[in-house]
Amino acid sequence: MEIAIAEKGTFCIAAVISADEARGRASAHRASAFGTLSRLFSRPKDEDVTIADLGLCYLPLWHAKAHLHFVYDRNDTYKVSTKAPHVVTVTVGGNDHAVAASAIELPVVEHCERDEQRELWLEAVNGQSIDAQAYLKGDATSINLDEFAPEGAKIIAPAIRASAVIRKLLGDDFRPADADDIKEEKIDVECIDLYLRPTFGFKYTWAAKNKTAEVAIDAITGELQVEPPAAIAAVGKLLKPETLFDIGAETLNLVVPGGAIALRVAKAIADKNKA
Repeated sequence: MEIAIAEKGTFCIAAVISADEARGRASAHRASAFGTLSRLFSRPKDEDVTIADLGLCYLPLWHAKAHLHFVYDRNDTYKVSTKAPHVVTVTVGGNDHAVAASAIELPVVEHCERDEQRELWLEAVNGQSIDAQAYLKGDATSINLDEFAPEGAKIIAPAIRASAVIRKLLGDDFRPADADDIKEEKIDVECIDLYLRPTFGFKYTWAAKNKTAEVAIDAITGELQVEPPAAIAAVGKLLKPETLFDIGAETLNLVVPGGAIALRVAKAIADKNKA
């Protein structure tokens, strides 16, 4: 099997709403920020809950797309009906085939070719697939991971690496299940890109009940989201690109089933690694 990897990309999506707009949306949810039980038995008044800004935070997303091409043979048996009622034997290609129930069975080899397109958007922290339609409409700018450090902003480090993204994109059943002899299999990973999407974080404090809660407002969609778990540390710098984009042949052989892989990386990224 041959896997061709396109040049990696890293992008930052520009915020659509401002920090003030995000705060306004967070304020509208302050009374419902402490869960279902609090809303049922002791719903706080808006004035009982204070809001503190936690600032701008960037959450990582993976986008991967691949084209799969397979050439293979498949063994099958064709059942062919006879035309006359008294036929007992039919000769095909020098071989005799007995007639049963007015038909003969011919062993055949089918020569097949299959092409398939796959695409995946993945949260780079928890590995969940997402609908990225809203983010596709955003203004994405190419960035250098080594240099990207917006003042005052936090960056959540991806927990999912490129090799795992490719593994999830392909899945366990990417080869033709009915193939008896695969002649050619090729996977072109057309993109393996990391996106950083902005969110504004806020902390609610209900002093009378000694309760706090953290939420985030998506700066693209304006939706209220649960803040990432405290166990996921916000860091000032992402993983090293060479670690994050771990797409060498040795690594892919560990995560992509089916034996040895001939890896062909796009010339652009190969040249960059040599520099």
